[in-house]
This record gives sequence, C-alpha cells and structure tokens, in this order.
Amino acid sequence: MNQFSKTSLEPFRKTLGLKESPLGIYYTDKKPGGVTPKEGIHGCMIGLLQNVRKKGVTVYFDKTHFGCPGGAYYMGFFESPRPNIEFFLSCGIPGQMEGERYIKTPELAKEYFGKMKPRRAPATYCVFKPIEQFQDEINPEVVVFFASPDTLSGLFTLTNYALERTDAVYTPFGSGCGTILTHPLKEADQEKPRAVLGMFDVSARPMVEKEVLTLAMPYCVFLKLLENVSGSFLETESWKKVHQRMQK
Repeated sequence: MNQFSKTSLEPFRKTLGLKESPLGIYYTDKKPGGVTPKEGIHGCMIGLLQNVRKKGVTVYFDKTHFGCPGGAYYMGFFESPRPNIEFFLSCGIPGQMEGERYIKTPELAKEYFGKMKPRRAPATYCVFKPIEQFQDEINPEVVVFFASPDTLSGLFTLTNYALERTDAVYTPFGSGCGTILTHPLKEADQEKPRAVLGMFDVSARPMVEKEVLTLAMPYCVFLKLLENVSGSFLETESWKKVHQRMQK
C-alpha cells in the first residue's frame, strides 16, 4: 500500500483547519513505548486517547490492558463485551444490572451484537499514534479525525469528492470505540470502502470536548483525501468563509 507524503500532510491540515493531528491505528506484536491502561483498572479508552490527541504520546492496548471490556471487545481482544450485554445495552435486569436503554429491548440488542462481530485482533497490541509519527515500514489500518463541525463539513465533503460518490460517509449505531475502529475495519474489506462518522455514544461523549465528533476511515480512503485537495471545493470562496470562521 502506498505511503502518504509527510510534506503533503501539513498543507492538508492547514487547509482543513485541523486543530490536531489525525490518529493512525494499527496492530503489532512488537510492544510499543507509550501509555497503556493499568491492568484491572476500569476506564474508557476514548478518555485515554487524550494522551495521543493532545500530547502526541502513543497509546496502546492488549488483552490484559484495555481499560473497558467493551473497548477490548471492539478492538478484537474479547469475544463478548460482558455477560448479559443485551440487557445492559437495553432495559437492564431488576436488582442486578441497570440498563443503558440505548436499544429498546434485549432481543434487538442481541440481534445487534449478532451482526457486529468485530474482527479478531491480528496481533498482540492495538496502537494509536499521530499520523506524522508513522515510519516507512508501517502503515496504519485506520485513520481517525477528532474534529469540530466546521472541520467535519470539509472532511465530509472531501470524502465524497475524493471517492466520487455522494454516500461515502455513513453513521452506524455503535460505541465510541466501535465507530473509530470496528466499523472502519469492516469498511476496509468492502470493494468501495466508506468513512464512518461517529462519537454519538452518550457514554463516551463526556470523554471528548462538547464540539468534537469523529470521522474514521480505512487508510486507503485517507490517501484518497490527501490526493484530492487540489481542484476541490477547498480552493473556493465558499470554503474560505468557513475556514476564516474557524480561525476566529
């Protein structure tokens, strides 16, 4: 697969008004340096990603250092998020478990998980780091942007422009971690992969800024975005108005 040019990345970020670097996600058997959750300590992986988003520090997970069982499931380390997950996601079990009530019934929740089936982790570690830090011998599988609505409008429109279609971005129901990794990995297996708009998960929302959503995509889609800045709407007066507002 092609490598992106690091010299093309800074103009891309500047043109789109990106406040932070997109993150690349990959799996490896080589233990990386950086930050990982402590074993046995529960915490949302989206919150831990603040380290890589704001400080540029690599964050990684494995089957014993995952923070949240749900995150371990969506990264492919666990076969199930937790026992009775269909009740947890829906109505709960009186006296045993409070339900999140994100899906109306346990039956519908069970059907959802029957279709989800994240890819099994292909290596020991799942690694997140800024896209600029990737070396020539490693490519990310997924690239994810954490961005504001104005920036997302540019990314959304550029994705459709670059992929030459008008339905190149979709918004599936799912957890924050599922929409930045599981769904984009599923898209990578499609003949015509799309990008995934996410971070609508109510449980994950407190882990990101109130104006931030995500757009995650297979690496091949990210390369298409870089290749299609020139000649696109990003050179028009319409985008300049949006861009000027972002600078304020």
